[in-house]
Amino acid sequence: MVSSGLQPQPDQPDAAGQFLTFIVPSANGCNLKCSFCLIRQRREIAEIYLSPDDLARFIREAAVCAPLFALAVQGYEPLLPESLPFTQAILGTGRFLGIPASLVTNGTKLADAVSLLAALAPSKIAVSLDAASADIHDRIRGLTGAWAAAVRGIRIAVDALAPSTRLIVSSVLLPSRRHYLDAMPSLLREIGIDRWIINPLLRVGGDQAGGPVADRSRLFRDLLILQEAARREGIRLTVDDEFDHLGHDAACVSDPSLRALHVRTLPTNVEIFRLTPNGQCSVGDDILKQETFDTPRWVPGTVHAGDFLEMLRRKPQAARRQRA
Repeated sequence: MVSSGLQPQPDQPDAAGQFLTFIVPSANGCNLKCSFCLIRQRREIAEIYLSPDDLARFIREAAVCAPLFALAVQGYEPLLPESLPFTQAILGTGRFLGIPASLVTNGTKLADAVSLLAALAPSKIAVSLDAASADIHDRIRGLTGAWAAAVRGIRIAVDALAPSTRLIVSSVLLPSRRHYLDAMPSLLREIGIDRWIINPLLRVGGDQAGGPVADRSRLFRDLLILQEAARREGIRLTVDDEFDHLGHDAACVSDPSLRALHVRTLPTNVEIFRLTPNGQCSVGDDILKQETFDTPRWVPGTVHAGDFLEMLRRKPQAARRQRA
């Protein structure tokens, strides 16, 4: 899997609140076939869906009870025609309430959605691009033409949406495949992107959170090489590691050169939640675990969303106190 969410704002060490991330329904699933698909690994496929109005209600009720740090719309693919009403409900509610919102997309439908996105004005859109060449990206993503469509969408979106919406590119770093990304900084500069996020591949655990795949010391070396290549092209590279599975700070103690890496984790006072299409919700690093039949599920009208999230928030705290 890749990073579980996308923070819409730059680094905010003093930020606080709830970070709500959403998986929007798609009756036919995603249009790509990525081997590292988080939704498939977490077993989030469902036949019972919340409605767009339900998602808007969830955000409004949550905002009444606690500060919301941000919203993020993720898979399946938020810009598929059948997914757009759900995406619109989330982004539109965020804009109405003044909550920063972001969108993660594979980019294949981005060009067609630019007019709608201009009206919704998300603070950030992250487009997945995993290589500077079409053949590698399309092989990774399982669809011929995916790279060309994403690059075209990025070019159009940069012209139409910037600067009110920041366009960034998000890339998966596969184990021992740094060379897939070596030429990315030049491509990003050429298509008008100056921010690049790298997501090292992570595992989803059955009963525990996953961890970094492959040797961590090699991973850090690869990230340093990519960051230097990005710097030469005027691109700011950020390594997203929301749950600190890379242990960057600890690694810096034994290897101070790693301090040069820009690694971003969730601010201490921000709690992340992930709502699936059928209303099941995970909090914290439970997001890196598989869904089960007893994963808490929000049912509109039976419990206030703010109370529901507070209940979820307390469960990990109680578990930590028991372990202590």
